[in-house]
Amino acid sequence: MESPVRHTNSLSLFTYWNAKRGKRPAPARSDIEPSDIRTLLPHVFICEIAASDRLTFRLAGTAICLLKGKELKASHFSELWFRDGQRNMERTARAVVDDAKPAVLSVDALSCGGRMLAAELLLLPVSGPSGGNDRLIGSLSVIESPYWIGHDPVAGFSTTGIRFLDPERESVFLSNRPEVPLPPAVRQNPSEPLFGRRKGAHLFVVEGGRSD
Repeated sequence: MESPVRHTNSLSLFTYWNAKRGKRPAPARSDIEPSDIRTLLPHVFICEIAASDRLTFRLAGTAICLLKGKELKASHFSELWFRDGQRNMERTARAVVDDAKPAVLSVDALSCGGRMLAAELLLLPVSGPSGGNDRLIGSLSVIESPYWIGHDPVAGFSTTGIRFLDPERESVFLSNRPEVPLPPAVRQNPSEPLFGRRKGAHLFVVEGGRSD
């Protein structure tokens, strides 16, 4: 059977998350030790529900920042998507947090120069100090890394498929759940990138607000 999770980064992070949660719907943020997943960190991010009631980046790995051509800390998670997909992405991510239901998404990315790539996005719920689910940990992994990453920033993402995972009922590795089909990505004008920048600066690991 085909696994709903394609990328090894997604498999590794899901396995770690599942072990840390035990019998709980989600692990606590304090359960997540960066040193345990150090090889995944360039592809890992953590978002939390900010005062705006939107999921906001608290940490983003270097590979994700390199893809976008900028630091992502404090920016809204859904703003990685083109404008017509931002509301649906916010709803999907909030469903992962509020319902403690992991999800894996297939996404296409369009660069400022009009290039395309495919990636896999894993979203996993995490609880905060209050004990309630108010954040998520996830990974963003390019399926086949092209030469132009770091030179031609991604203008925006489009979601091409979503699978919600139920680790209580089935193994993520053996599942053959059908993907929810979505309309094909609309090719938008690459001269108008989502963040208003055509060229990305050098990128940084974003941890605790430090960029040095």
